[in-house]
Amino acid sequence: MFHIRLMQIADLNAVVRLQDHCYADEFYESPQVVAKRLMLYPQSCWLACYQDKIWGYLFSYPSRLGQINPLGAEFGQYEQANCLYLHDMAVSPDARGQGVATALLQQALSYAGTLGLSYAALVAVQNSAAFWQQQQFDVVDALSEAANMALTSYGADAIYLARPLNPL
Repeated sequence: MFHIRLMQIADLNAVVRLQDHCYADEFYESPQVVAKRLMLYPQSCWLACYQDKIWGYLFSYPSRLGQINPLGAEFGQYEQANCLYLHDMAVSPDARGQGVATALLQQALSYAGTLGLSYAALVAVQNSAAFWQQQQFDVVDALSEAANMALTSYGADAIYLARPLNPL
């Protein structure tokens, strides 16, 4: 059985390899940007591990509902965060069907609850919206002009989704 743990700087090479394996070239984010994200929010970046293998990862950070950072941008910092933004999740093809994505999501939602956040949100890419909708995320159409511009950086098929969080 796999386990969930916080990501460490020493994990970044393996994380970047998994990212390269799971995402199309247009979603490439440099190892330097990935490292900065981890250093900024180490408490909200997790790995799913089985033995010595990384089966999946999730980068997230406290944000504001409706706020979208462009692809490749550094994570923002928000004093009045109300949302946990799930920026990047990937699961190794070898681990699909094992519950890795759901376990990473549950870890993030639990963390968001400890922060008192009201929402979780993300940009769905690569036809992943159906998975997120099964996890109670809904499409958010009413976005600011800046958010819509940022959303376009994820490609024409990108969809912004959010869900309210239940109180713990």
